[in-house]
Amino acid sequence: MLLELNINNYVLIEQETINFTTDLNIITGETGAGKSLVIDAIQAVVGGRLNKEDIRQGAAKAVIEALFAINNIDELQDILDSYGLSLEEDNMLLITREVNTSGRSISRINGQIVTLSMLRSITESIVDIVGQNEHQLLLNSAKHMDFVDNFGDSLINTCKDDIKQLISMIREAEKKLEDICGNTAERERRLDLLNFQINEIDSSKLRAEEENDLKSRKILLSNSEKLFKNISAAYQKIFKGEGNLPALIDILNQCTSLLSEAAFIDMNLNSFKDTLEGAVYQLEDLKNDIRSYRDNIEFNDSEIDLIEERLDLINKLKRKYGSTISEILEYRDKSAAQKEELINSEKLATELEKKLEELKKSYIQKASELSELRKKSAAKLEKLVEKELQDLNMQGAAFKIIVESDDKIISVKGIDKVEFMISPNPGEPEKPLNKIASGGEMSRIMLAIKNALSNTERLSCIVFDEVDAGIGGITATLVGQKIKAISKNVQTICITHLPQIASFGQNHILIQKTIEDNKTSTKLKVLNKEERVIEVARMMGGDINNKSSLNHAKELIKNSK
Repeated sequence: MLLELNINNYVLIEQETINFTTDLNIITGETGAGKSLVIDAIQAVVGGRLNKEDIRQGAAKAVIEALFAINNIDELQDILDSYGLSLEEDNMLLITREVNTSGRSISRINGQIVTLSMLRSITESIVDIVGQNEHQLLLNSAKHMDFVDNFGDSLINTCKDDIKQLISMIREAEKKLEDICGNTAERERRLDLLNFQINEIDSSKLRAEEENDLKSRKILLSNSEKLFKNISAAYQKIFKGEGNLPALIDILNQCTSLLSEAAFIDMNLNSFKDTLEGAVYQLEDLKNDIRSYRDNIEFNDSEIDLIEERLDLINKLKRKYGSTISEILEYRDKSAAQKEELINSEKLATELEKKLEELKKSYIQKASELSELRKKSAAKLEKLVEKELQDLNMQGAAFKIIVESDDKIISVKGIDKVEFMISPNPGEPEKPLNKIASGGEMSRIMLAIKNALSNTERLSCIVFDEVDAGIGGITATLVGQKIKAISKNVQTICITHLPQIASFGQNHILIQKTIEDNKTSTKLKVLNKEERVIEVARMMGGDINNKSSLNHAKELIKNSK
């Protein structure tokens, strides 16, 4: 329920705090006093319009805060969890809307910034604002199904979830079938392209490590002269010697002999001699390898040309099919799989058609199950609404809900079309609401439906914005009774201009317009018993200073309890 509404610098309201009770809260005031501002503020809190034009003249920003005590915790908690939000202690939810003169708007829930879409998805299960736009929903037959579904039990939502999943699978199968069997010419073009790509890659006979091997081989061939020169020079210095200089291996042999002689003097030198001898033996083993490597160095310019051609081919394929040879080969395998799928498309199409037929059969079965649940829900809602209409001075009115099924319809809402029909007077045939209902009748039909749904909807608060348009007399009293009946199940806030309805309120808030220092303000005041009598007397058109008018107002309030 809405515990408190704080409004700061919003249109004509400078600063007002409204505390609401759990039952029926009535809002009244003279025409033009600003009654709708309260509803507009609540509307803004739940994600409605709030822009810089709403800021009170001379203020830097407008701020609206609403504190809710949540009763439908389980339902709301899942939504809050999905956004990383949580309720405060005692299941409180503080919503703040703020807009500054630059037009920047901020929404917060329990101090955490949220987007408008997040705010709307959270508050739609908390507050229901019923106004002229709600009448438009009644006139729109496409929305009638939602009323019936909301009245039904949880099995309807379970069915709708199953249908949604089946629809998704049907659409996926249909798309795949279209891709496979769609345009024959396109299919042939696709096959030709795949064949070309596969043949181009296969004819290249690529190896995974080929590119690195080719680059290494190219480096060797490009530097063969340098290799030969360096290897030859190293071989000459180690094993042949140059000019008057002996070979390195001969020098090492001489050194070994010298260390051997010295070891007779100091045996510790034997380790030096042994190490040196080992080096000589290793060089002797290396001699043939170095010579063989030198003799096998190739000087082949034609092979370099072939390598460059091969690398060019690889680069060409990389530009078309992948950044590495592995990716090119992977692309080839995928293309082959697609080719196989296209070749076998007839078989796949048959399998998909069979699967699609089974899915549609499951859909029809589930949608028919949903249809039966809707018909049961509609039948119960019909009786309740019809009874409510009788209570609202529409004696003899017949209310019917037509649920027509068409198994050719594939929709997440099933195979049904739902429409509300009414016969306001006995003996007249039922007709669609938009063909027959007047403004006053629409108000009563809406109240009848809302009262019927109030036991099943888990809202925290319902707001009626002058839904009493077009009614008066005894009907106004009956409407007041219905609004009071709704308030027993859910907190109700009602703006009204009728004293018969106002008399049913447990909490009466008066909206007044004042002018001070040439500045207009809208003020809010919770009325005590005496003040409430005066306000009801004013609404009745009587003289508030006349004892008879006041007594009449007292009697009206007394009879409304």
